[in-house]
Amino acid sequence: MKFTDIVPKGIFANSSGDDAVSLLTADHDKVQELFKQFDEIKDVTDARGLQEKQRIVAAACAELTVHTQLEEEIFYPAVRRIIDEADLMNEAQVEHDGAKALIEQLSRMTAKNEMFNAKFTVLAEYVKHHINEEQTEMFPKVRLAELDLAQLGQRMTARRQELAQAARPAKRRAPAKKQRVAAHRKSRAATPRKPAARRHAASA
Repeated sequence: MKFTDIVPKGIFANSSGDDAVSLLTADHDKVQELFKQFDEIKDVTDARGLQEKQRIVAAACAELTVHTQLEEEIFYPAVRRIIDEADLMNEAQVEHDGAKALIEQLSRMTAKNEMFNAKFTVLAEYVKHHINEEQTEMFPKVRLAELDLAQLGQRMTARRQELAQAARPAKRRAPAKKQRVAAHRKSRAATPRKPAARRHAASA
């Protein structure tokens, strides 16, 4: 019997840097950096500042959307099967639901909206609390469980790539539609129109 046969798989998965827990922790670090950037400029009101706030919020919401989807589709189901922590996992799901509701509201707002700062600040506090619970309670339990975090990380990475590829065509469709509308308007403008008198005579 090897030493690795009696030690939880999650203990050694940490060394690779691409196991499930390490990937999720990296996501946490990325989004918390965006929260920090927002805090530094949240009181600005000039056009450039508002544009930067909009960019930061959009980036954070995009990161959180993918992160929550990966957890709900892959990570949480695997963890539920291996650790007996129903309350912990249920609370994590409820926190996701709250965060997703705020993200959806922010997606329909601009930085000029008087509730923009408040909603993103609440989202940030919500997510920070969620991150703390995952990293201090859930992740340590997962690392001690018999869960192949490396294989789970590979599935999550593949799914992330799928989501990224699915998002790209949507971004390309908008400019294409604008080009079609512009071409249609140009075509109509180039078509000669009959003078009003002639049209009237022709109809008579």
